[in-house]
Amino acid sequence: MTVRIWNKTDTQATIKRLREAGYIVAKSAAGTYRIVDDIINNKEWMHEDGKPLFRAMIGNNGYLVNFHSDLMS
Repeated sequence: MTVRIWNKTDTQATIKRLREAGYIVAKSAAGTYRIVDDIINNKEWMHEDGKPLFRAMIGNNGYLVNFHSDLMS
């Protein structure tokens, strides 16, 4: 698991690339982005170790991004 603070440009570019790769990246009402298995169930994708694959939460100076190293290696 990796946690970083990214600026808005890098975060949005990563979300765009994830969507282009076929992942469904959903935004919650609170502004958190996460990979879900489908929009209807809105169930977050988890790695086999039980941690989320990707999550980006808006903060004061950008986004707090939490992602699994298997996703972006």
